[in-house]
Amino acid sequence: MMNFLQYLHERWTTYLFMAVAFLFALIVYKLDVGFNITPSNACYIGLGWLILLVVYAGVDYGILKYRVSKLNDYFRFNALLEPSEHFIYPLDKKHAVLFHNLAVEYERYKSEIRTKSSQQLEFVTKWLHDVKVPIAAARLVLDQHESEIPAGFYQSFDQELFFIEEAMEKVFYQIKAGSLYEDYKITKVTTKHLIAAALKGYSNFFGYKCLEIRLVGDSYQVLTDEKWSSYILSQIISNAVKYTSIGGQVQIITERNGDETTIAIKNSGQGISPQDIGQVFNRGYTSSDNRGGGKATGYGLYLAKKLSDKLGHKLTVQSEYGKYALFALTFSEAPTLHQVTKMLEDKPKL
Repeated sequence: MMNFLQYLHERWTTYLFMAVAFLFALIVYKLDVGFNITPSNACYIGLGWLILLVVYAGVDYGILKYRVSKLNDYFRFNALLEPSEHFIYPLDKKHAVLFHNLAVEYERYKSEIRTKSSQQLEFVTKWLHDVKVPIAAARLVLDQHESEIPAGFYQSFDQELFFIEEAMEKVFYQIKAGSLYEDYKITKVTTKHLIAAALKGYSNFFGYKCLEIRLVGDSYQVLTDEKWSSYILSQIISNAVKYTSIGGQVQIITERNGDETTIAIKNSGQGISPQDIGQVFNRGYTSSDNRGGGKATGYGLYLAKKLSDKLGHKLTVQSEYGKYALFALTFSEAPTLHQVTKMLEDKPKL
């Protein structure tokens, strides 16, 4: 909405011209001694000019404000409709037509992008499902011939297959994250169940690296989506397994404090340097001392943080460099997606 100062800024040349014209008339009146007009009449004329100027300013300001408001309303609500004849001023109609053409072109461009994105997404999703079959077949063949091949070869091959599956899962969950609100179900689930689901698939890795795993604390019920939260925890466990030295320890600690329940995963080892700890959840970030080696993509923790935020949970990190790293996922009874779900379920059907 246009205010009066903005109006003056728009019309400054008009009022500058008026001021110069008035000053010129005043100079002529003062310098021309033969100019036959009484001082009182001159005051009346000056006062009349001032009144007319005020009236003009009020009317012009009102008209311009109305025009700007009308254009703003059109831009905000009706830009995709053809500009109607109710634009009295040609310049306003010209602006409306120009904006309408831009809006139509923009919508057409967005539609093309959506179509291409949808096609690409459909292809990637189908590809993910197609690749699962040969990976499962390769794992089956590997297990069938476990006794016939060297243990080192079996371990390396098993790890590489798992890394492929893990990478595919990242792609899948990243795709689904964009439509999380269409694919979640908030229920009461025990922390024990979430931890068990997250640990599934990592048992071999604990054995390969001779890692000790300790479960500390009781099991509690939390409100969350089981699938998404299990995946978040699995990414943290994956991170812990990768960055714990051979013979190290991974602790999974469950605590309840008031209306908050926390699952913390703590691993021994190098930990996270002070300059890195504030950036571990950034997309594509890998630590300055190359903790992940060649396999670090910097995407797992970013995705875990992104999903926890969408679910209304809290994912935090703390570390003492050279000793440990600890990632904590906190579930709260405060308003989360559970309340949104309940509101939608309780909404009266029309």
